[in-house]
Amino acid sequence: MTASASRRRLLLGGAAAVATSVAAPALRAAPASAATYAPNPYRATPLPTAQQRHYLSRLGCGLSRTSFAAMVADGGETAWFERQLAPASVPESATALALPGWYPDLADAPATRWSKHVAGAKQSWKYAENLAACSMLRQVYSTRQLLETMVGFWSDHLHVHANADLGWVHRSTYDDTIRAHALGRFDDLLVATALHPAMLLYLDNWRSVRGAPNENHGRELLELHTVGRGSGYTETMVKDSARILSGYTVDAHNTWAGYYDPARHTTGTVKVLGFAAPNDAPDGQQLAVDYLRYLARHPATAQSVARRLARRFVSDAPSSALVGAVAQTFRDSGTDIRATLRTLVAHPEFAASTNRLVRTPVEDFVATCRVLEVAAAPPTSDLSFARSCVWSLESTLPHHWPRPDGSPVGNPAWSSASRMLSSFRMHWNLAAGWYPTVDVTYRTPASWLPQPSIRLDQYVDHLCRVLLGKGSDSRLLTAAVTATGYGPTTVLTRDHPVCTWMFVRLLGTLLDSPDHMRR
Repeated sequence: MTASASRRRLLLGGAAAVATSVAAPALRAAPASAATYAPNPYRATPLPTAQQRHYLSRLGCGLSRTSFAAMVADGGETAWFERQLAPASVPESATALALPGWYPDLADAPATRWSKHVAGAKQSWKYAENLAACSMLRQVYSTRQLLETMVGFWSDHLHVHANADLGWVHRSTYDDTIRAHALGRFDDLLVATALHPAMLLYLDNWRSVRGAPNENHGRELLELHTVGRGSGYTETMVKDSARILSGYTVDAHNTWAGYYDPARHTTGTVKVLGFAAPNDAPDGQQLAVDYLRYLARHPATAQSVARRLARRFVSDAPSSALVGAVAQTFRDSGTDIRATLRTLVAHPEFAASTNRLVRTPVEDFVATCRVLEVAAAPPTSDLSFARSCVWSLESTLPHHWPRPDGSPVGNPAWSSASRMLSSFRMHWNLAAGWYPTVDVTYRTPASWLPQPSIRLDQYVDHLCRVLLGKGSDSRLLTAAVTATGYGPTTVLTRDHPVCTWMFVRLLGTLLDSPDHMRR
């Protein structure tokens, strides 16, 4: 293979040399003696089973040496999963505990946020950006992996845009609310989020007045958060839904406090999908709570939530048997999220679904940082890793999806050529330590060597075990040989080009592979 052909193949595999402004040395021509190469296992590096990797990738936030060791210490994937369902029983990492202090402005009261925004001292988009960064780094560094996964799941299902008009002033406490209920009961979660000031502002319920309730919140509650379009609700029911929620408001542009105002509540008989009430009292607070709990426990909500869980954790097209089993547990348990997840994970389709889902850009960034053991430090400026990491995505930031339906679920949404090229660039930046560079420590190329000297084919197998949670195969080894231009029997030491300036090509090739970009 010629050097120019090797470059073309490398680019098609996702090389991101454009991520640096310094021209890389020319590639060697790959050995031409064979089209493919047989793997040579390096068994000294521990290897998770396929199911252990599956649990870490689907239920956690991706493989890492720390999480794999924790799973082994817990007694395997099943025991690890059970412990993760009780996050308070899992000692949290020091970095994860410190993260809220890295973004002190996120603790600003809503009125303080607004005053800073108006004065230009700190504007809404910056609060939203820092919340996104904090959310991403929680996933990277937390030992409570399932909790972080479920916080992300519910944040999409019950979406409030982090930089939405007005709603952003309460977005950090909304995140706290989701975190508090993410592994509890859905009916409690729905009540807490639906009546939270962030949601009241985002979906305009705060604008409702007696006799003229704003319909936006009542509609999205039915369409997106609970029963879904196929449940049979009507426009009249949407209006009744809005009447039930009217009265919950926010002291916008003043204290920003959320409160209930009976003078804003629209009375009159209401009927929504079997829920009926005279609604004749000025104070409709209990009516709203009863209504929300009714919707949370409705059979159509069970189906809707079960389907979204199955698509997030199993496949783009889960069977009706899987969705039905998960929905049944959701109802029978009184919307208990832990019990619902147990049924999903115990179903044969979950175990059989390895490597069928494409990681989103956020999931890809998190998984890449975890396997590369990127060590962020407290930020000292906006150029710090902890603040600028959000721009590594070149995609929609966490909590920033522009519509109320939350980030899309499914492989087609995240498989475009532009997305792939952006992720390839991110892989190479992180693998080489090119960006971000402030307040962060990356592993040196020499630190990846498992012994002072090693053949390339064994080194590739070692790296595959650490980065991908699997041994190398002929496809991955051939890609590594093509990327570096050195044959599989080449002996490497810390001073060899493959372990110095060329190392990014080797890591980048493995990270750009479907083995890393799927979960």
